[in-house]
Amino acid sequence: MDIMLDLDRLRLTKTGLTSSIDAFESAAQTNDALESSVGKPDGRSELRQKVSDFEDDWKSNRGKLQKNLDEILKQLTGIIDGWEQWDSETANGFENPTSTADVSVGKATPR
Repeated sequence: MDIMLDLDRLRLTKTGLTSSIDAFESAAQTNDALESSVGKPDGRSELRQKVSDFEDDWKSNRGKLQKNLDEILKQLTGIIDGWEQWDSETANGFENPTSTADVSVGKATPR
């Protein structure tokens, strides 16, 4: 079984995800100030209340989404780091072999 990973694409995805998380956090700060910006047009508070309700719902959902995005970034980083470590160790093993081995069905047996 072959495993093919496009590290450049994974790194690009990580960069895009990190930028998206940063933009998401920035938008959250802007949205938090929305209710105070609305005020009471024509002395009525209905619009302000709707904005407040929206903000309350959005904060709850935003927290869940933020947690999920952070977890995806953590997992993606682990995949990239793990693959790079494996690749480096494997390359080092080819450049500096310490012993010969018989390889069968995913197991290496030193001679």
